[in-house]
Amino acid sequence: MFSITILSLATLFSQHASGAPYPQPNSTFLENHTICNSTAHLCEGNLTAANPPPLNSSEYVCHEVYPADLTVLNARYPDYDIDHLHQAKQFFMLRRQLKDAGEIATRVQFQGLPDSTSNYTCRLEFVLPRLELQKISGPNPSFNVYQVAREAGAIATWNTYEEEKDALLFGTVNGQSQALERTRSVGGVAAINATACNQTLSFQMAMMYDSPSAPNYWEFSNVGPPAFPVQGFRIVYGC
Repeated sequence: MFSITILSLATLFSQHASGAPYPQPNSTFLENHTICNSTAHLCEGNLTAANPPPLNSSEYVCHEVYPADLTVLNARYPDYDIDHLHQAKQFFMLRRQLKDAGEIATRVQFQGLPDSTSNYTCRLEFVLPRLELQKISGPNPSFNVYQVAREAGAIATWNTYEEEKDALLFGTVNGQSQALERTRSVGGVAAINATACNQTLSFQMAMMYDSPSAPNYWEFSNVGPPAFPVQGFRIVYGC
């Protein structure tokens, strides 16, 4: 059953990848950083330090919530709001060669979380995609994560992304190969940062750096259970 699922995912991924702009060889640029460069206590292997126990309970119970929607935002189609680009609602794609020139970002939205009065803390985690189920290239495909206020199901376009380009930085993901290898060696999950839970949480993600010679690029399908393998973004609360 798992082999069939993996084959199906690989087929789906290849369909998306065929439309990827300017694929480049994998990065060989090395630097001594971990994948997560946000709040220190969330990046040192202790993924539960920031969270209180669930309300009215003496035990920690982890709850995982996967995105309700991923929307690819392309600077070449700034006001496209008819449907999702690539007809995909769980597809992550970032690209940057020169800022705002063919740049691609992604909005990730979670719904059905505890409301703001619950006192829960929601932690954004990134489960590294399998090597064969992603495309990553460029000298430094690291990216920024911004938290933004959006209604559940709100349309996202490049123009709405630009309106929030001064949003407060929530965290960063180091896409350099050495950092990714270290994260995989300790389970392959990075805690990006944590915030107070709200019924809807939205994040915008975009590449950090220009790369005139070869674009920084990263794409994969976000996969949650019961599908396998689980990869991409999720919210964890209660532990």
